[in-house]
Amino acid sequence: MVNTDFDPKDLTKEKSLWDVYIESRKIPSSRFNDLTTLAVATLLILNAYLTKTPINELLELVRKSSDTGLSVSLSTLGFLVSGFTIFATISQPALSIKMSEIRHPESGLSTLKHNYFIFLRVLIYYIAFAFFCLLIIMFGHQGGLVALAVSYFDCIPLLKPVLVKMSYILLFTGYFYLLIQLKSFIFNIYHAVMTALRWKAEGYDEEEGNQNTPSP
Repeated sequence: MVNTDFDPKDLTKEKSLWDVYIESRKIPSSRFNDLTTLAVATLLILNAYLTKTPINELLELVRKSSDTGLSVSLSTLGFLVSGFTIFATISQPALSIKMSEIRHPESGLSTLKHNYFIFLRVLIYYIAFAFFCLLIIMFGHQGGLVALAVSYFDCIPLLKPVLVKMSYILLFTGYFYLLIQLKSFIFNIYHAVMTALRWKAEGYDEEEGNQNTPSP
């Protein structure tokens, strides 16, 4: 659907990454991604409930996995940002402008923002996961703020196991969700490149050039 009220200022309407994320929530999530993540989270909850692993060993696993998660998420984020930057740089301006004039039927956003927000939302997920891992590292280490707070509530024996198991479930659910999002990110890159090639193959870029060329 062509947006007859297109205003170029709409391209720079978002002023922060948070604004981008809020707008990106208009884009429906992949049903496959949501269902598989829900299944994994359910299995992790079941595992945390039934496990016979001592709580201190589970805590150590969470701490080590947080260190690894921070390193992996930041490393992957660097590659994703580099790839997205290169892709955005080589994109044809004529195609991008035309996409900004067409509304996507599912989200109501322009097709340009719909496609770009899908990429940016994945980057935001990686940043959020890295931040979560960093919080565990900063405050969940032995003698850290969380351990100190728990020590003041010895009268609640289940407090420590619940916190550890919740962290375990959230952490490994996050691991899986980022992996499944990476799968979608790769496909979206492929789809965007094929769209640009189809645009050129069908001659739309030449039509735009002819329209912009003044008559003799």
